[in-house]
Amino acid sequence: MVKNTQGGSGHKKFARKHTVGNKNNLRISENKGESYAIVTKMLGNGMFHCQCIDSMNRLGHIRGKFTGRGKRDNMVECGKWVLIGLREWDIPSEKTSILSKGKEKLQQCDLLEVYMDTDKQRLKETVSENWYILESNDVTKKFIGDGAVDDDVVFGTDRDFERDKLIQEMKSVTTEKITLRIAEDDGDVEEVVDFDDI
Repeated sequence: MVKNTQGGSGHKKFARKHTVGNKNNLRISENKGESYAIVTKMLGNGMFHCQCIDSMNRLGHIRGKFTGRGKRDNMVECGKWVLIGLREWDIPSEKTSILSKGKEKLQQCDLLEVYMDTDKQRLKETVSENWYILESNDVTKKFIGDGAVDDDVVFGTDRDFERDKLIQEMKSVTTEKITLRIAEDDGDVEEVVDFDDI
C-alpha cells in the first residue's frame, strides 16, 4: 500500500492495487498450449464459446483476473479477440464427446488475454497466422466472399417501400402541364396550371 502521509479515512483508496497501469506490451502466444480465438457467444457464469484459429469451437472460462475493479480494458464481449490457454488434460474422448442429449462436449480452455481493437492490427503485423478464420467469424461484421462488408440490407415495412417507390416515380416523371378552360360570361379563358402546384 501507499504510505499514509496525509492521514484520514480515505487513504486506502490510493493503494497500488487500485491503480491501472499502461498496457503497452502486446502478449503473444508463447507455446503450443496457447491459441488465438474470437468470442462467438457469451454464456454467463464466467463462460463463453469461442472459435479458435485452428477452426475448433471451445468452451472458455473467464478467470478471476478479468473480473472486478479495473476490468474496462479487458472486457470480454462477442467479437473480441482473445488468447486462450488450452486444457491439455481435458481432451474429451470419443465416448464422452457426445452427451446423452446428442450435443457435442466442447474442449475447455482458460482466458489469458483480451485484445483491444487497436491490438488487432499489431497482432496481424507481428504474428504470422491465418487471421481470416477470426475475421470471418466476427459476429459484429457480416462478410461476403473475399471480405467485403454487406451494406445492401434495408429494413422497413411494405408501406415504407411503397412510399419510397412513389417518391422515386415522382422524381423520374417529367413535369406535365394541364390546360384548364374556364367558361365565363364574356368568353372562354384558358389558364395554364403546373401539375406540381396542385
